[in-house]
Amino acid sequence: MNDLLSPEQTVEKLFLTGRIDSITCREIEALFRNAIMGGKRLIVADMTAVSYVSSAGLRVFLSVQKELKKAGGEVCFLGCPSTVHSIFEISGFTKIFRFLSTGDDIARFLRSPGGDAEIREVPFDHAVLRVLSRTASAGSLTLIGSEEKLPSASYGEGDVVSVRAADMRFAAGFAALGHSFEDYKGYFGETIVLDGNIFVYPALRRSAVDFIVHTEGEMDTVYHFLHGFSFTGDFAHIVSFEPAGDNLFTLDTLVESAHTVSSSPVIGITAIFESKGLFGMRLKKIPLEEIRGPGEGDIFSGKSFSEWVDYSIEPEDIYNLVVIAGISARQRDRVTGDADRAIPREGRAHVHAVVFDKKPFNRMPDNFPNELRRIVTGMEPQRVVHLMGRSNIGPGLMGIVEIGG
Repeated sequence: MNDLLSPEQTVEKLFLTGRIDSITCREIEALFRNAIMGGKRLIVADMTAVSYVSSAGLRVFLSVQKELKKAGGEVCFLGCPSTVHSIFEISGFTKIFRFLSTGDDIARFLRSPGGDAEIREVPFDHAVLRVLSRTASAGSLTLIGSEEKLPSASYGEGDVVSVRAADMRFAAGFAALGHSFEDYKGYFGETIVLDGNIFVYPALRRSAVDFIVHTEGEMDTVYHFLHGFSFTGDFAHIVSFEPAGDNLFTLDTLVESAHTVSSSPVIGITAIFESKGLFGMRLKKIPLEEIRGPGEGDIFSGKSFSEWVDYSIEPEDIYNLVVIAGISARQRDRVTGDADRAIPREGRAHVHAVVFDKKPFNRMPDNFPNELRRIVTGMEPQRVVHLMGRSNIGPGLMGIVEIGG
């Protein structure tokens, strides 16, 4: 395996030799899989020293190509001998793959339209940050319901705030899906909204993510919140981040990097990244007055905490794909209004996450909106959690909405 050719383009060049057949194809597949999981999206296979490719080898290339295409990448072949090229040709694979003759062809391919966005590097101690900035008007933050009744678990039907999907873009909180209170009252849970699409993890013993995604038509679905916040606005900055060295890169560090990029006092953050071990928390019971036990005090104190809250002791969901939405303040003690009520007193950010399967994704900044839509509408969610700042994260993409003061 060769060195990275272009960090900006997430390119890897693999030198293949000899026969690629049923005996060697697993080794070849492992090389490609390692490159994909390492964030590479253009994989150039140097075929100069390859003497033969069987159908087993072709099947590996096709499988990798399908996976990379979903993430906006592809496999290209460089210097393919005529005898090997003819095997691709008779199999019809010359219509599926790109064949390059020289290193200059790679350079021309990387300079093709779509790669001209102005991306700058921003100095940051803990990660490599590549930033695509755009002119965008200030976003807005809206508080939904109230957390005042959460410690006493004393919510009732009158506390429910119903919001149309079309009226929110990103959100986090505690919500449920359904038509009537009697129908959905037993299904409230940790919630995240991404581009108007909602994911709810009901506070039940054996739970599963309930979700509604909008791929077409009007977004007239209604979401029911006990509490939460939403923010709207265009991304002023899209950041590609890659942890530097072997140091752990946490959610707290990611938030700090966002404030390094943006000078806005309050920002909305949406990000896609590979988990290196999440620490999260979620309610195990629904905080309705009719569900709360007699004589129970603050659900977050004493022995009530373990009965009400599922809290990560060990890192979870390692290598899974994660999407987050939340807000953060540059200086917590200067925050006022809705942001002051939405951000915990003991921290500077309030973030929820939805965990998906282990899948590759495209880490090019200018492709972030499309990649976010692809993941949110096409992948299977595993759970939703209130994410803690010490969660360890790998490389990814982040969109920043500048909310202002």
